[in-house]
Amino acid sequence: MSARPEPFWIVGQWHNPLQCRAFHRLENSLKSSALAYPRRLLLFVALTALLPWAASGQTAAPPPVASDSPVVEAGSDKVVEIRVEGNRGVEAEAVRRAIKYNTVGKVFDPTKTADDLRALWSLNYFSDLELLVQHLPKGGVAYVVRVKERPAIRNVKLEGNDELSKDDLKDSIEIKQYSILDVDAVKRNDKKIQDKYVEKGFFLAEVKHKLVPVKGGNQVDVVFVIKEHAKVMVKQINIIGASKLPADDLKAVMLTKEGGFLSFITSEGTFRDEMFQHDLQVIQAAYWDHGYINIKLDKPTVSMSPDKRYIYITIKVDEGEAFKVGRIDFAGDLIVPKEELRAVVSSHEGEYFNRSRLGKDMAALTDIYYDQGYAYANITPTTKPTPGVERSIDFTFDVQKGNKVYIEKIEVTGNNKTRDKVIRREVRVYEGELFNGTGIHKSKDRVTALGFFETVEVTHKPGSDDRHVVVQVEVKEKPTGTFQVGFGFSSVENLIFTAQISQNNFLGWGQTVGLSAQYSSLRQLYQFSFLDPYFLDTNYVFSLDVYRNQAARIEFIRNATGGDINLGYHVFEDVIANLTYTREYVTIEWSGSGGIGSSPPLANLFPAKALNSYGVTSTVRGSVTWDRRDNRLFPSKGFMLFGSAEFGPSWLLGGDINFARYTAFARYYKPLVAGIVFKVNANVGYIASLSKDPVPISETFMLGGINSFRGYPLSSISPTTLCHAGFQPDAPIIQCKVGGDKELTLNFELEFPIIEKVGIKGVLFYDAGNSFAPDARFFQDKVHNVPLGLLHSVGFGVRWFSPLGPLRFEWGIPLTRRPEDTQPLLFEFTIGNFF
Repeated sequence: MSARPEPFWIVGQWHNPLQCRAFHRLENSLKSSALAYPRRLLLFVALTALLPWAASGQTAAPPPVASDSPVVEAGSDKVVEIRVEGNRGVEAEAVRRAIKYNTVGKVFDPTKTADDLRALWSLNYFSDLELLVQHLPKGGVAYVVRVKERPAIRNVKLEGNDELSKDDLKDSIEIKQYSILDVDAVKRNDKKIQDKYVEKGFFLAEVKHKLVPVKGGNQVDVVFVIKEHAKVMVKQINIIGASKLPADDLKAVMLTKEGGFLSFITSEGTFRDEMFQHDLQVIQAAYWDHGYINIKLDKPTVSMSPDKRYIYITIKVDEGEAFKVGRIDFAGDLIVPKEELRAVVSSHEGEYFNRSRLGKDMAALTDIYYDQGYAYANITPTTKPTPGVERSIDFTFDVQKGNKVYIEKIEVTGNNKTRDKVIRREVRVYEGELFNGTGIHKSKDRVTALGFFETVEVTHKPGSDDRHVVVQVEVKEKPTGTFQVGFGFSSVENLIFTAQISQNNFLGWGQTVGLSAQYSSLRQLYQFSFLDPYFLDTNYVFSLDVYRNQAARIEFIRNATGGDINLGYHVFEDVIANLTYTREYVTIEWSGSGGIGSSPPLANLFPAKALNSYGVTSTVRGSVTWDRRDNRLFPSKGFMLFGSAEFGPSWLLGGDINFARYTAFARYYKPLVAGIVFKVNANVGYIASLSKDPVPISETFMLGGINSFRGYPLSSISPTTLCHAGFQPDAPIIQCKVGGDKELTLNFELEFPIIEKVGIKGVLFYDAGNSFAPDARFFQDKVHNVPLGLLHSVGFGVRWFSPLGPLRFEWGIPLTRRPEDTQPLLFEFTIGNFF
């Protein structure tokens, strides 16, 4: 007769969070009870079985237990098996791994079942849990885990989202398909979706969810039900009491704007509470910057129109009186004379108090101490009324310098892809040296300039003792690879096709690898490029370019196939010297009324060697670049200086086209008020033959067009000579462009924002320059006889920094009119930045 199996003993059971809490309370109460241990144990086992009914309010009795079955006591038997029942999607082994105490091979301890329950419940896979034990006929106990799994998410759906697509909301939906249902996470997504609607101006949007069971499996569909309602727009902002500062000036600095006819593009008129709270602080700061230190703002009122389409905002201001700066003094731990401290302070006696300027003064004074190693210097401005002067306050900067500290180590965090050394080589402070504030600032600027990161923060924290600090470079990476295919249309180049695939941080080494192609009626370019800014972990720069290039001018098309190898060196901060070898095969196709061919229309009237410029160009170019721009692609501050000398003698690896070319340019950027940027570009060039033959016409200078001299057609500014109008010998004689051996261009711009949120800007410009003939000097034009030999133009334009690239629409007015300049206003547009 076989042994009768032992019944199950329930030693732990959770059905819901309420039962979880009841279980913990029971456990703690029994532990603190005065009962002896065996009685506490028996009571614990019995009451644990009752918990499901006690916690849920039910009165049903627990399952019957055979009276002849012994109670499983601590130390009575070993666990020989862990059995998982009821699981369907969750692996049994995952459940077993979660149990930390009553594992196979250990003596069963019922006092640890609560801990096992906690561990299993924390998996977030189950809606019900039971722990049971059973004596086995062959000895030992089986630890049985009965589970009821939470359903899996089959699909995540949206209902009622007419205005926002699923792509618009994808960042707000965190729950994933096939994951285990977490109701709390679903509720958080309700709020995130609603916040997204509020951000887009749907202030009244409602978001709820529903769970739809799927037949034939333990799955549900999560459906977010959205009631969008009408978009709510800020109709009017009223600032009451603003007399000292115009209300329009205050509204101009607010992020919350009144809606208008372009709101569908700019999103102006959207109300967001966190943004509006920031605006209230901005209004206060605007008054503080004009001396109104007692400015007060009453609680604003935000009301909605009866049809719930518009919001009206009223802000009441109590301006008070403006205060001026009295005497400025310094106290405390002064490490330099007061005169040196006063020299870096921009606030002056007698001026109206300006809080922003005061903040800059504190930063400038702190930097003096930082540069001397006082990383914990504390500067506090104290104020008191100026004796005998109404509405004037004296300032005293009180300094507590602290200890000098050294840099113990430098930590780099947040770089999951970029290797540490790519960041560390841009850092301008070093381990073991005295703390240096200027180095900290430069480090942040240089790491930011890499372009690999969304944000860069360089901070310091205490080190192992009060004489050391740890410098922490914290970055947040952004995608550095690009794949772009674009089509456009230009008045100069007609249809433009561009394609590019590049990686600016190749394998996290900081190298740039790219393939690009451009095609239009005037140019074709196919190029492979590679750049290593720190070649072999040195201060050398290595780059390689291989290309096929075709560029059209008025008279001819220049074809070039070749490449260049460049080796540069970081001479000083922001200064790079380069040595470049270029080798290319050049051919010329002549264009005219007779078509395209190899016989130029200038053949009878111009030296043949200068016209038939085909063969190998082999040159060496030395150049120096000093770049202090704040942004390499769209600069608004700083300058860039460049100079180069290029030589192509006949003995240099068999070059057929021999010349020396010298070029230089200077660019300057100055931010003005209200986002306006003043820009200057000055370019000069000179080319000379290195043989008895003249400079090939394909290498000469021709100006004109949207990318050099606006207001004049492409390549139309050039010295001329008489030539045939076609390929036939009897063709009429006309003036043909032959290019100059000297060039000078000056470009001045005022760039200002129009719709800043979408990257639309306006520009006013003035251009001057010329291409000078070989028999003329710089600033001499024998044909047009203009002052200083310079042509002039002015104009205006609109620029849109679109996803396709910078789009430029510009109208140029030639001020120096030539006979061929029949258009008083020349319109051009293109894709690409200028300078």
